[in-house]
Amino acid sequence: MIWVHWLLSIVGGLGVFLFGMRTLSDAIRRVSATSFREFLSSITQSTWVGTVTGLFVTSLIQSSSAVTVTLVSLVNAGLLTIRESVGVLLGANIGTTITTWLIVLSLGGFSLSDMALPIAGLALPLMLMERRVPRQVANMMIGFALLFIGLNLLKGQMEVVGAQDLFTAIFPEGTGIGSNLLFMVIGATLTALIQSSSAATALTLAAMVSGVMGLESALAMVLGENIGTTLTANLAAVVGNRASKRVARIHFLINMLGSCWMVWLIPFMASVLSSTFAAMGTPDVVNGYALAMFHTLFNVFNALIMGLFMETLVRWSKRLVWVEDADSELPFSTVSIPGRIVDARFNLDEIQSDLRRSGGVLRRMILALEELLGIMEPEDRADVLAQLSKWEEKTDRIEQAIGAKISAVAQMELSPELSARVSSLSAINPDLERVGDMLLNMAWQLDAKEREGVYFLPKQRGSVLLMIGLVREALQVMDVQLKASLVDLDAVAEVEGKINALRDKLRERHLKDVDRGKYPASSGVLYNELITALEECGDRIAHVSASLAEGQQS
Repeated sequence: MIWVHWLLSIVGGLGVFLFGMRTLSDAIRRVSATSFREFLSSITQSTWVGTVTGLFVTSLIQSSSAVTVTLVSLVNAGLLTIRESVGVLLGANIGTTITTWLIVLSLGGFSLSDMALPIAGLALPLMLMERRVPRQVANMMIGFALLFIGLNLLKGQMEVVGAQDLFTAIFPEGTGIGSNLLFMVIGATLTALIQSSSAATALTLAAMVSGVMGLESALAMVLGENIGTTLTANLAAVVGNRASKRVARIHFLINMLGSCWMVWLIPFMASVLSSTFAAMGTPDVVNGYALAMFHTLFNVFNALIMGLFMETLVRWSKRLVWVEDADSELPFSTVSIPGRIVDARFNLDEIQSDLRRSGGVLRRMILALEELLGIMEPEDRADVLAQLSKWEEKTDRIEQAIGAKISAVAQMELSPELSARVSSLSAINPDLERVGDMLLNMAWQLDAKEREGVYFLPKQRGSVLLMIGLVREALQVMDVQLKASLVDLDAVAEVEGKINALRDKLRERHLKDVDRGKYPASSGVLYNELITALEECGDRIAHVSASLAEGQQS
C-alpha cells in the first residue's frame, strides 16, 4: 500500500504541474490581442523565417503541442504549405526548451517554488475584476504558481526513502547504447501517455535531481520525450486532409531522426556538460543545468540539420501517408450480371443497394474535393485529381451496369408497385452519375485556376467549404433514405433548404464584396461558379430522395 500511495502521489504532483502548464499557456493565448493562428499564417515565407516564428510563438504560449496542432489545422485549411510548416515545426521544438530552463531556475539560488503561493495570492484581486485581461493575467499567475508547486511535489516524492530502489528495480540503471535506447523508449511512451513533453521533462528532471536516475538516462529520456510529443499532432491530423497528415509525419521524422543520431552522443554530451556547469553548485543543480542545455543544443542542432534536408523530409512524408486505392474498395459485383436472378423484387432491392454504393463513391469524391481546396502542393493536388478521376470513372461504370440491370428487370412481368420502383430507380441512376461528373469538373476547375495563379481568399475558401459541408450532409441524408423503408421527405427538404439559403446568402455577400473590390475578378468568377455547381449537386441529390419517395408511394 505504501508503494501505491507513493505512485498516486507522483501522479498527483504531475497532474498539478500539467494543470498549471495548461492554465498558463491558455491564459497567455487568450490575453494576446492578435490571434496566433493569424500570426503563424502570415509570416512563414521561408523555412528559417518559419523557424523563428515557431520559436517565438512556442516560447510565448509555452506549448509546442498547441503550436503544432494549430499548424496542422492551418495546413488542412490551405493557409500554409507543407514546406512553410517545416520551419515552424523546427522553431517550436526549440521554443519548448524554454520550459525546461524555467524549471531549472527553481533549482538555483532563488527558488521560484517558494514564491508560488504569494504569486497565487497576488492573483486573487485580479480574478475578482470584471475585465477580461486582468482575469487572464490572474490565470497566468496561478498557472505559474501551480507549475512550480507541482514540480516541488514531484521532487518531494522522488526523495521518499525507497523510491530509488523501486525505480531501479523497474528500470535498472545502466550504461551504453542499450540502456540509453531503453530510457529513450520510456520517455517517448511517458510523453505519449500524458500528452505533454513539458510535464514529462519535469518528471524526468525531478527524478534526476533526486538521485533516482543518472544524467545519461535523463538525457535519453528527454530524447524520447521529443519523439512522444509528436503523437499530439498526428492525432490532430487523423481527421485532416492529406497535406495535414504529411505535416504531422514530418514532425515525427524530424524528432525521430534527430533523436536517433543524438542518442549515440549522450555519453560525450553528459561528460562535457557536467564539466561545463561543475561550478554552478551541488550535483543536482549541475545535472539540472546540463539537462536544460542538452535539450536546447539538441533542438537547435537538429533544426539546423533537418532544415537543410527539408525537401527530403517532404518527399518521405508522402510515403508515410497511406492513400487508399480507389479500385480496392466499394466493389460492385452485384451489378455486373444484369438480370441474373429472375425475382424482380430481389433484383430491385439489389439495384437500390448498388445505388447506395454509388452514393458512397460520391461521398468519397466530395471529401476529396474538400481536401483539394486546401492543398497547395502540386504533387498532392495531382494525386487527389487522379483519385477523383478513378472514382468518377467508377460512377460511370456503375451507372451503365445498373442501367443494364434495370432494363432487364423492366422486361419482366411487373406489378404496378414494382413498375413504379423501376421508374424511380431509373430516374435516380443518371442523377448520381451526373453529380460525379460535376464534382470532377469542379476539381479540374480548381486545379486549372491554381496553376494560373488564381487563389481564393480565406473568406472565399471558408464559404466554399461551408457549401461543401452541406452537400456532404445531403449525401448522408440520401444514404439514409436509400436504406429506409419509407423516405423522410422532411429531412430531405431541411438539408435542401439549408443549401439554398446558404447559396442565396453567399451570392448576396459576393455581390457586395465585388462592388467593394474585396475579391480579384478571376477568383470571384471561380467562387461564384463553384457555389452554383455545388447548389446544383444538392438539387440532384434531393431529387434522388424525391424519386425514391414516388416509387414507394405508388
